[in-house]
Amino acid sequence: MSKNIILLTSTIKPISNQPQLKLVNHLDRLEDYKAALAFYSELLQKKVIDKIVYVDNSGFDLKCHSNIYKDKNIEWLSYYGLDYPESYHRGYGESKLVDYAFFHSITLNKLDASDKVWRITGRYVIKNLSTIIHCAPNKFDFYCNLKGDWVDMELLAWNKKGYKVIIENMWQKLASGEASELILAKNVKNNQSHELKIIKKQFWPPFIVGRRGTDGGSFQGQFTKYKFLLQQISSSLTLPFRKLAFFLQN
Repeated sequence: MSKNIILLTSTIKPISNQPQLKLVNHLDRLEDYKAALAFYSELLQKKVIDKIVYVDNSGFDLKCHSNIYKDKNIEWLSYYGLDYPESYHRGYGESKLVDYAFFHSITLNKLDASDKVWRITGRYVIKNLSTIIHCAPNKFDFYCNLKGDWVDMELLAWNKKGYKVIIENMWQKLASGEASELILAKNVKNNQSHELKIIKKQFWPPFIVGRRGTDGGSFQGQFTKYKFLLQQISSSLTLPFRKLAFFLQN
């Protein structure tokens, strides 16, 4: 039976002059990460997910987390990976962080072909993650929300094959100021083939709670709940047909 593994990416203490990043106070960011960990740890206890890999690229001592969450199914990784030029988009560091996790994580190195890795920005709480996992297709190599030339980066999922083809070494293309959402969209479009099963529209919309790093603002606006309700209705109407069509392909 395939496993669902959460990969939480973290930069607790970013460099102070990081372009397009206003939420830089490490104490504020640490509180966001703690709140998210509390949520995902509960999902782990409820067996919604099987394991958590938490990786930070600011070299922060993760005992602040691991002393609280001592579950054997949580793996902690920390290193310093912010020593890149200011002109590079911060997605460069994020991409290297993911590669670091896949190279050094015991959990990720033991992935079976059918296991799914859900990469989540570690400060965000995906409140309906259980529904998202349940509604996702049984088989995919890469699962994302593609909007034209843009891929939403808050939540992505892949298996070993999808990681190797779409994600691995993506940082080499991010040695510039171009947003990682644009680079990833190009990778997805350039690798569409019969050999790679890419789902470009998530079957169920994520409900995200947290603060954006770019401006420090909340994901929850005045009309967020109403917009999400409309998305839920739309997904409810189309989900059965999309899943049926997908299964018929296989």
